[in-house]
This record gives sequence, structure tokens and C-alpha cells, in this order.
Amino acid sequence: MKNASYTLPFRHISAADLPLVGGKGANLGEMSRANFPVPPGFCITTHAFREFVAACPQMPAFYAALVALPAEDLIATRNLGKQIRQSLHETPIPAAIRTAVSQTIKTLDPTAAYAVRSSATAEDLPDASFAGQQDTYLNVRGEVDILDAVRRCWASLFTDRAILYRQQNGFTHEDVALSVVVQQMVLPDISGILFTADPVSQHRHICSIDASYGLGEALVSGLVSADLYRVDARTNQLIEARIGDKQLAIRPLPNGGTTQETLSDEQRTAQVLSEAQAIALAQLGKRIEAHYNQPQDIEWAIADGKIYLLQARPITTLFPQPTPPPTDNAFHLYISLNHAQVMLDPIKPLGIDVWRLMFPMLKPDGATSRTRSIATAGGRMYIDLTHLLSLRLGRKAAPAFLTMADERMAAGIKEGLKRPEFQQRLPHIRPKVGLSDVFFYLGPVIEKTLSFLIWRDPETTRQSLTNRMDVLVAAAQKRILAQPAGAARLRQIEQEIGEGFDHLLPDFPALVAGGIVSQRLLAKLVGRRANPDDLTAVARGLSGNVTTEMDLAVGDLADLVRQSPQLVAHFQQNPPTQALSTAVNVPGSGPFLAGWADFLARYGMRGPSEIDISRPRWREDPTSLLQFVVGNLHHAEPGSHRSHHAEFTAAGKAAGERLIAVAGQGALGFIRRPLVRRLVKTVRGYTPGREHPKFFLIKLLGMIKLILLEEAEALVANGRLDHRDDIWHLNLTELIEFAANPKAEIRPLIAQRTAEFARFHKLTPPRLLTSDGEVVQAKISREGLPDGALVGSAASSGTVEGIAKVVLDPTKDVLAKGEILVAPFTDPGWTPLFINAAALVMEVGGLMTHGSVVAREYGIPAVVGVIGATQQIQTGQYIRVHGDAGFVEILQPN
Repeated sequence: MKNASYTLPFRHISAADLPLVGGKGANLGEMSRANFPVPPGFCITTHAFREFVAACPQMPAFYAALVALPAEDLIATRNLGKQIRQSLHETPIPAAIRTAVSQTIKTLDPTAAYAVRSSATAEDLPDASFAGQQDTYLNVRGEVDILDAVRRCWASLFTDRAILYRQQNGFTHEDVALSVVVQQMVLPDISGILFTADPVSQHRHICSIDASYGLGEALVSGLVSADLYRVDARTNQLIEARIGDKQLAIRPLPNGGTTQETLSDEQRTAQVLSEAQAIALAQLGKRIEAHYNQPQDIEWAIADGKIYLLQARPITTLFPQPTPPPTDNAFHLYISLNHAQVMLDPIKPLGIDVWRLMFPMLKPDGATSRTRSIATAGGRMYIDLTHLLSLRLGRKAAPAFLTMADERMAAGIKEGLKRPEFQQRLPHIRPKVGLSDVFFYLGPVIEKTLSFLIWRDPETTRQSLTNRMDVLVAAAQKRILAQPAGAARLRQIEQEIGEGFDHLLPDFPALVAGGIVSQRLLAKLVGRRANPDDLTAVARGLSGNVTTEMDLAVGDLADLVRQSPQLVAHFQQNPPTQALSTAVNVPGSGPFLAGWADFLARYGMRGPSEIDISRPRWREDPTSLLQFVVGNLHHAEPGSHRSHHAEFTAAGKAAGERLIAVAGQGALGFIRRPLVRRLVKTVRGYTPGREHPKFFLIKLLGMIKLILLEEAEALVANGRLDHRDDIWHLNLTELIEFAANPKAEIRPLIAQRTAEFARFHKLTPPRLLTSDGEVVQAKISREGLPDGALVGSAASSGTVEGIAKVVLDPTKDVLAKGEILVAPFTDPGWTPLFINAAALVMEVGGLMTHGSVVAREYGIPAVVGVIGATQQIQTGQYIRVHGDAGFVEILQPN
């Protein structure tokens, strides 16, 4: 019966009726049924809307024109929208609908004033908010005027902004229907908006309230600067009251309509809400939030001292809270592992599960259990540092270490540690950890690092670990393939991933630490005696860095192409993948194709954003790699990459000799000189090992990915999956259970996860989160900078001016020689772009992240951690990069 109804009273509506009454109507009905203080009213259903639209003979042609409308063509949108609205305004409302509305009004109060609002069926979905897209009419009196307002609401589905919004968010115009809410007006003294979670800090326990005099339309329309009240819902305390300059109020007129009233000077600066009213609103808001089980954006009014709810909808702009949530009542601090790995895109569930399985800390039940140290939020990974920060040593060490990875992240940790709730709730942390737990992992690493520094030969040690990687991966592959295909093989994969980090300890972390500690000790030993440039140069031109070796191999590929002029022309004149697939037909292509096969055998498991196992590797999609090769053909001479590296090698060795020489000067020089000689050797021997741990894990996961895809193809062949890449939307446990149960159906879950992943792509991940959902922000201050300077962190010394090139996707862009690379982040898949870069500007990162290390290796200035760099800097602008001082100037706008 509901589906055939033209009108439904609020009391007969629940959340399940959204297709009939839209988001706003469903929420008002749900709140009415839950006995929240909602003024009475009813909804005119989408069934009525569709019959009204069907009564307009031009609508089929209009819908076809909307589908054909060019994206973001404002003039065409404006003209078409105007035609549709004009036709609908002239279309009579069918008699059956008029009668239903008239009868429903009589059951309420025919003489009362009503608010007439639109309620779209696609409104306030998890990843979109249609708030404000259609029209609202206030203080409407009498049946004739109410029906006219209803028709205008229906027509407002085709305003310019509503049409464009549906285009931009992928909603089919004909699928979106409009209900109309007719609600008895409250004639308020005060009205406003309540967010049950702070929309700025995103703190889930802080309610934010905007309040002003009269009807809420003045506030919603931005006509007044409202008062702001913030209430801590845990303690029911008003923690902030910021009084706005309220110049006017919108008031209802006795015979319908509204008017703007200019407020007196005393009213403009008066506090609108009492403390008791603000707290009462917050308490009511939290009850509504509990009812819906998610934070709410609520419109409210106060009339004669009573609070009324006018509408509620989910807050769609909050970044999700980390899951799984803490099991204790401590205040937890999370840092973004995505930022630390300079990859800000969301990661699919199996990719996240791999890292939770692999990470060795706080794994309660052995190798195949998942760590409690990694949570997920918005498709990104967050490390819970709280257990480490519960130790005094951890509170000192964590910010110091994070400064090398991301200065803003380190500053955010310091800010979080200042919060009173951190110390107040620290006793609740579970499980308790002590220094013995930390040194269980670090003790062997420290011991091994000391042995590396004191007596082990750096070159021999590093090469031994390089060889060990291939041995370990081959052994893991043998154990996996020994299991029968299906669930058993997947379980073995789970076992191998769970033990992945165990293979690294303690030697590989000691290799990395050996390079870092050597550089720090070297700087301390030579002190001011040395030229600072020599301390930088001694760590350049290194041999054995797996990423640098890969980069040089890309240059070698370009040189192999150069051996055949026909092959050069072939690659320059055809799309990359097409050129590769047909290269065998080009004279002189043999050496290149052999080199290409060898390169993929060594590095084919790498690619952009490689920490996500679901992302295509170069052996799956070589587009970006081929673009790097073709880019080299335009801008570099044969062998120039090798000679460039050789120059840095010679300069690095010369710098080392100068450091040794200067160390021998002055008192105790005879003691310093051999120590510095040893440290120069360990710097140049161990620093190249920085990438070894990640390189091993990527090799391991690259091998595992090939086997996973074989398993996925078998599931597709058996009709159990639609596409092999569907497996990435499952975690490994779900995939194993699915493979073990032939009758299981997984497609609905995959569809749900696919939609979630698309929504996560629209979110901007913060560097730091708390268990209260708060986004912790920390600014980096630099004194005396030029006006308009973009502030970041110094990552590689030098100052360079040049043309900026903003690159968002290394598979689609190449860099001309001498351009300044401006990127959201870089990882090894981006490294070949550095061949032509004059400098680097990056939105994330620190001293020891990928882009910084490569920039120093190439001797180009770098500034990292520049928030919004890819939006504030445009391709073609002339900019200056201050690698020493950590800021960027835009010298010439486009």
C-alpha cells in the first residue's frame, strides 16, 4: 500500500522508506517514530513525483538531452535546466495527488504555516550529500500555496547546481526522484545547526553548534556570522562559546512568507544560547547519533524554550575512525603508514591484510595472526604508536625518528603528547608494555648494528644480504607450490607472509641502521672542521643501492633502443605498449628486447604504489616504465646516466678523503683519523642498503602475487568469481574460506567493498588520527620567509629555479630535462623521472623517505612535506626550490 500512496505521515515512515520519501523524509519519519521532538508533517512520495513528471509530455526528450549534456558545460546546463523547469511549472498537478495532499493537510492543521522542502532519493548517501541542491519554501499557508510550493520543489530537481551535482557524482538523472516534505512550521526564537562530531577537528566526542536568531535560513544561507558553541559530550561541559556578529534575522510574516529583520547592536553581539541550552542540544544530538549509530548533522530550532528537530542527516565529510578500535580506554595516537611509505591512495582489503599479517609487533597468536599495531581507516593503514609512547624512551625516540620520515608527523606526535587526555588515560592501556618488550626486537638489531660498524666489511656484508634475498624468496616459493592448489596453497601463502618480517631480523634493519648511524657519527667526529658539503657528498654516488641500480638499468634500456635508429623512431611515434608489442618487427630490436626481458626478470615486480599488492607491477603494465625509457631518448646522451653516476662516485670518494684528512688535524687527530676512515667506509658501504628490507618484501610479495592471480583465475574459470582482480577486495582469511567452501557466494561482499573503495578515493587521509577520531594538525613555522612561500622540510641541499611540472601519475607523464618535479609522493616506481629533474617538491615525506634519498643521490635540491603542493603549484610556473631552508617560492604565475 505504501508504494501506491501519494502521501505518508511522518509517523508511518521509517528508514526503509527512503525510495519513497528520500533521505530527508526518511530521517524525519525515523526520528518521529523514535519519539524525538519533530514537528508534525507528511511526505509527498516519489510515486506522486513520477506521476507528475509523466504528466509532462516533454520529459522523455528532456531526459535524453540530460544524458547527452556535455560534462560541466555551464551554458548548455543553464539553458536546458531553464526549459525543464518552465515546462514543469506549467504542468498541472494530477487531481488524485491534489486530493491526497488536501486530505492529509486536514488531518493536521489547515490554518498553520508549513515549511515545504525537497527530499531526493539519492540524498545524503554515505559518499554524497545533496543538501541544498533543491529548493525550500518557508511559512507557506493554505492548500493552494502549499501545492504551488510542492510543484516548485519538484521542478528544482533540475536547477543548474542539481544537474551538475548529479553529473559530477555519477547519478543517473532519471533514477533520482524527489519527494517533498511538508512540515508544520516552528516559529523559533533561535535556530541553528548541530554537528555531533566536530567537523573541523573531527573529534567524535565534541559537539559543534552554530546558533542565531530567528529562522535557520539566515545561517544556512550564510547571511549571518552565527555564534559557535563547542560541548564535550563526555563531560557535558561547554568548552567554547564564540560570539558572532549577527547583523540580521529572518522572521516569518503573519500572512505567509518571510522577511529580514536588522538586529540591534545589543542583539548582534549577545550570546544566543545559554550554557544549559547548548548542553541540552548536545545531549539530544548524541541520542540521535546513538539511534543512527553514526555522527549527525542536525537542524534544530527553539521556540518558547522547547527544542525541535527539523532534520538530521549523516555527516559525510568525516574521515573514518581507525578499525579495529582499541579494546581499552586509553587515548590512542595513530600515524599514517601511507604517508610514511609516501603512497596516499587507498589500499584494497587484501593489500592491507598483507601488512597486518606481516607486521611482527603485537601479534597475539603467532605468525598467521594479525597485528594489533596496524589499523585501517578510509582504506589507509595507520600504526598505533600508543604502546611505544607509553614508555618515556618511546616518547623521546618516536618524534626524533619520525622527523626523518615526515617532519609534520613528528610535530603532530609532539602535539598529541601534550593532550591532557593522553596522560590521564594512559593507565588504561592494554596490553602493558615495558622496555624488555621493546628490546626483544631492538636488542638483536642493536647488537648486529654494532658488529657491522666495528668489524664487518661493509661491501661483503651488503652483498651477502643482497644474495640472501633471492634465496629466501625461492625457498618460500618452493614451500607454497608444494601445497595443492586452492585453500591449502592459500594457507601456505598466509604462513609465508606472516613470517616475512622474521627473515629480515636482525640483519636487514642493522644494515639500514649502520648507514644512518655512520652518517651521524661521522658528522659528530669531524664537527666544524669539515666542509658541510663534503658530509653530503660522501653519501652520494654509492654502489649497491637496489633502487639506484634499477634506475641505471632503465638508462641502459634507453641506450639499447638508441642502437637502432628505426627502433628510436618506432618508440617515439607509437603508444608505449603498442610500440613494445610490435618492436620484434623492427630491425635491430634484438638487443633491446633481450635487455627488456632481463630487466623484467630482475625488477618486474616493482611499479608505482607498490606497497599495495593489488597495484599493477611493471611486468603486468609496463606503461610508466616505457615512458621513462622514451623520455630518456629525448633528453639524454648515450651513457650519460652512467657517467653522471660515476662523477658522483668520484666526488663522494674525494669528499671522503677530505674528511679523513681534516679529521687528522689538531689535538687527538691521530685518534680521529682511523675512526673517520672507518666511518667513511661504513657510510659508503651500508647506506646503499637502505632500500634492501623493502626490496626483499616487494620481491616476496611479487612472487606471491603471481600465485594469487593463478588461484583467482581458477576461481573465475569455475564460475565463482567474475574477474580475477575481485580477490583484492577480500582479506586473505575470507579468500581462504571462500576457496575451501565450494558453495560459498562472495559477490555481494565484493560489490560492497568495491563501492567502499571508490568512496575512500574521495577522502584525503590525515597524517595523524586519535582513537577519538580527531585529526591532529601541527604546523611547521619558518621565520623570515618571503610572502607566499610554501613551507615544507629541507630534504636535499641546494637552490634551483626552473619550470614546474606537476606529476600526479607517473604512468601518464614524463619530465623534460631541467623541469622541477612536483608530486604528491614518490616511490621506486617514480625513480626514473629523477633522471631529468632539476629539483623535487613533494607533499609528503622526510629526510629518509624515498624521494629525499634519491634527490640527494642525484644531487638535486628537494623540499618535502609541502601541503597541497600539487594544487598550489601549476605546471609551467617558474618556481624557486630552497632545499637548504625547506621552502618553495612561486616566482612567476601562469
